[in-house]
Amino acid sequence: MTKSLFGVFNPVHKASLVLLDIVSIAAAFFIAHKVRLNQSPDFFAAELIGMTTIIILGLFISDGYTSNKASNKPKLPLRTFFIVLATGIPCTLYIYIIGPERFSHLFGRGIFPVAIAIAGTLSVSNRVITNYIFRRTSAPKTVLLLGNQEQSSDNKQSLEYQLNEFNFEYQYSLDANVRVDSIDAIVIFPTHKPSDLEQQHLVHLRLSGVPIFSLSDFYENYLFLVPVQEIDSEWFIRAEGFTMLHSSIAARVKRCADIVAAISLLVVFSPICLITGLLIKLTSPGPIFFSQTRVGLNGRKFVLYKFRTMQVNAEKNGAQWAENNDPRIIPIGKFLRKSRIDEIPQCVNILLGRMSIIGPRPERPEFTSLLARDIPYYDLRHLVKPGLTGWAQVSYPYGASVEDSLKKLQYDLYYIKNYSLVLDLNILLRTISMTLRQGGR
Repeated sequence: MTKSLFGVFNPVHKASLVLLDIVSIAAAFFIAHKVRLNQSPDFFAAELIGMTTIIILGLFISDGYTSNKASNKPKLPLRTFFIVLATGIPCTLYIYIIGPERFSHLFGRGIFPVAIAIAGTLSVSNRVITNYIFRRTSAPKTVLLLGNQEQSSDNKQSLEYQLNEFNFEYQYSLDANVRVDSIDAIVIFPTHKPSDLEQQHLVHLRLSGVPIFSLSDFYENYLFLVPVQEIDSEWFIRAEGFTMLHSSIAARVKRCADIVAAISLLVVFSPICLITGLLIKLTSPGPIFFSQTRVGLNGRKFVLYKFRTMQVNAEKNGAQWAENNDPRIIPIGKFLRKSRIDEIPQCVNILLGRMSIIGPRPERPEFTSLLARDIPYYDLRHLVKPGLTGWAQVSYPYGASVEDSLKKLQYDLYYIKNYSLVLDLNILLRTISMTLRQGGR
């Protein structure tokens, strides 16, 4: 059996998830019946038992109870939700087969759509809660780092700081005495070239169920970033992903979603925009809107629009990084930034096709030339449209330096490599959560 770094193959954990999902499905149909008909369902009816079985089987088939899928933070919530929604198709067929009258009762009254949406939401909650509990109560997992001492030591400190549920040990070469039951995973550094004897032992460990990762794969799977210092041209040749760069269908779907979202935001927030414009005028001399040149898709420059949050001529001495508690910010500016209201005018850029709702943050040309010189692969973030929000923005606290830009680039590359509509929706939900908590910069 393959080992799990997060312990989800633990039978107690899996059984807990199954039991909670069954209870959640029952609760979902109870709530739906109460809301739509103000009555309780028959929990032992053939339709409810059959649908529960179909949903649980759907989760099993789609790896809803295995470690890699259950612990994948960027995709877990929405992936699980959509798995449950997808089981609605076989559930519908099942209900229709066992009796048209049951079909009419559940669909004509709107019970089933409400129930399946609630069941999906509760299934997500089950995984978030049980993963947290079992990680807190399970013993730390041992991960062996294979590489030279300098590389291993630097990465060991970084990994231990970010992944405290693991114990990291390093070796210059694989000890032949390393047993399957003594480690939970192995990470091989790109410069490490295993000897023939090491390769035989690694094959034995791999076939015995010990996961073996390259360093970049480990960062990607458990920190959800691409470590730009640890990759090279060969990595780009061999790495899977990057489908958004050559899929015309994905590009069209994303563009349609951008247009709908941008129009919706402008319509919904139009009263707030009017109030914001008035407050800016009353509290600070100067224009309401702020425009600035930024770098977009394929390095092309465009003009970005925002509500003004700084004093006029804030950069009379040249381009500067923005700072926390920046003295140039106008009285209402801090609130506008924290709530992200200042970014609503960027919807105009989205409608013009210069930006997307989700993507890397658009940077100024004065900084991109500096960053491209100092940071490897920095220009790759220009392979996609910049975004109103993005994986880097919701994964890394606001910062303004070359070091911060390097760290954010690692998240941007993860997004470009692993793009999906599910990941986009996940980023959108995280952005909304941060905004409600005023967790912006």
